[in-house]
Amino acid sequence: MVDLGILFLRFFFSVLMFFGHGLPKLLDPQSHINFIELLFHTGPLSPPLAYLSISAETLFQMLIAIGLFTRISALISSINMLVAVLSLAFIRGEPFPIYEKALLYFVFYLSLIFTGPGKFSLDAFIMRR
Repeated sequence: MVDLGILFLRFFFSVLMFFGHGLPKLLDPQSHINFIELLFHTGPLSPPLAYLSISAETLFQMLIAIGLFTRISALISSINMLVAVLSLAFIRGEPFPIYEKALLYFVFYLSLIFTGPGKFSLDAFIMRR
C-alpha cells in the first residue's frame, strides 16, 4: 500500500506542477525570462536560468510521473522550489500564503529523494531486470 501511495503522490504532484506551472512557462518562455531578470538581475544568464526552471517544471515532472530517474529529477525539482521559496520569502518579502505552495512542492520533492519512486515505477522495473 505504501508504494501505491507514493505512486499517487508522485503522479499527481508532477501533473499539477506540469500543467499548473511548467506548461504556461513553456508556452510563453519570454515572460519567465523577464521575471527571472526582474527578480535576480542576472542579465545574460536570465534565459538559461529560466529554461532550467522550465525544464524542472516540465521535463523532470514527466520523469517523476513515470518514475524514471526519479531521485535526480526530484533533486532538481526541489532545488527549483527552494529557489522559489527563498526568492518569494526573502527577496520579495511576500507573506507565507504566497509561497506556501512552493514550500509544499519543495517538501514533497525532498521526501521523494528519501523514499525513492516506489515499486510502481520505471526505476524499479529497470532495477528488477
